[in-house]
Amino acid sequence: MLARSELERRQREVLASLVRLHISSGLPVGSKAIAERLTEPLSAATIRNLMADLEEAGFLAQPHTSAGRIPTDKAYRFYVDHIAGRAPLGESTERYIDESLGSAEVSPDQLLARMSHVLAEVSENIGLVLGPPLEEKLLEHIRFILLPERRVLAVIVSKPDLVESRLIRIDEDVSQEELDRVSNYLSSEFRGWSLRAIRVEIFQRLEQMKATFDGLLASVGKLFAWGALEGGDTGTLFVEGTAKILSQPEFADARRVRELLAAFEEKVELARLLNTCLEGLGSGARIVIGRENPNAGMQQCAIVVAPFLYRDHALGAVGVVGPTRMHYDRAITAVEYVAGAASRLLSSN
Repeated sequence: MLARSELERRQREVLASLVRLHISSGLPVGSKAIAERLTEPLSAATIRNLMADLEEAGFLAQPHTSAGRIPTDKAYRFYVDHIAGRAPLGESTERYIDESLGSAEVSPDQLLARMSHVLAEVSENIGLVLGPPLEEKLLEHIRFILLPERRVLAVIVSKPDLVESRLIRIDEDVSQEELDRVSNYLSSEFRGWSLRAIRVEIFQRLEQMKATFDGLLASVGKLFAWGALEGGDTGTLFVEGTAKILSQPEFADARRVRELLAAFEEKVELARLLNTCLEGLGSGARIVIGRENPNAGMQQCAIVVAPFLYRDHALGAVGVVGPTRMHYDRAITAVEYVAGAASRLLSSN
């Protein structure tokens, strides 16, 4: 009888071989194919028994009675957490990434779009890039412009050179002179702050004022109450290479294709998912596999996502989406390399 540690070691090797074979072929894997890949010779009967144990433990499934086994989401999770490493991209691929992202002077928004394209090409999956939500952007300069019918246009420049505008509807008349004072105050007092932190600080200062009247601060508070620098947006999402995933055998079923495409049409939900993946994440990649994803349309997929930074501040996320049998070791390396390259480019701007 095998010792428990020996059984676990053999189960692990069988599982690793089966996952790698299924990733390569997309087909159920039998004991003969596994035997050919093991470093230690095992009889077909021993391998079948180990596979039966793994199936009972929820790591394998048997799609047909006479067929081999396929990995479950649980197997992929174990493989990613304990077996898969980081596959080198190769010098030519790294050079392609570096040259594609840094070949010419481009705006940060153009860089984000390039990143999604590069990820799709390198990983042969769908490339995703999520830009920073408004409230996480770092203020460089802000300008409020008075428009007719009690409207104000907020033009926000954030680091590194991201520009956007937001229309605010106000409840009372203000002058352009007053708006200029507010613009100058925010730009000088809070340069380098996140917009979320600015909003919190302003309302704290208003609370501390109480009976003391400060006309400028009161004006800032009014603009914020009317929605200036209001959070809630999830950031701009760039998606590239959707057709790549549809050629995979997992999506031969028309119903699955419809569910997946519907999930990608809901870009706000996809952006929220990426933001959720980033919560509490360091600089490395995070992987969401199959039914770990709350979005039913993407439960045949895996997502690999990592943050990109402006200096030490997380700006957004890069990632790939592919079938659950994606080449995780290469996908993780590609996502982390692109995130690192983008962080260096943005931080040196």
